[in-house]
Amino acid sequence: MYRYLIPLCLILLSLTGCFDKKDCNGDLDGMWQLLEWRDAQGVVRANKDSMVYYSFQLQMAKFDKRSQSERFSIKSSLEVSPQSLRIYNPIVYVGNGHDSIQSMASLAPAGVPADGLMHIHTLTSSRMVLTTTQADTLWFRKY
Repeated sequence: MYRYLIPLCLILLSLTGCFDKKDCNGDLDGMWQLLEWRDAQGVVRANKDSMVYYSFQLQMAKFDKRSQSERFSIKSSLEVSPQSLRIYNPIVYVGNGHDSIQSMASLAPAGVPADGLMHIHTLTSSRMVLTTTQADTLWFRKY
């Protein structure tokens, strides 16, 4: 009897450890493609051909740029409220199990401002519009 009961208890305990890792940011969680980024003067800074992508999960954000002229992948910490995002502590993996903390300026090519604050103007399961304190506007689609 104990031969079956102990493994069953271990399996049940291991499954309960995974339940607290579910998505916690609602429609924000997932992968987003930047469609257009306009600065305060209405000048297009990037579009979908720039190949900029955001990903959100738990308290982490990832920013990728995959254009031929510029490529990077940077992760960061994330705080989310119903009206805003705060991006901070960008890091890159440098090998051998180590990360290197980067300046916030490293995220500028992805549209993230130096203060890391972005207002959520629109957020649905398929569309997102973010604005920055510098009055830039970024439009995304979920993919």
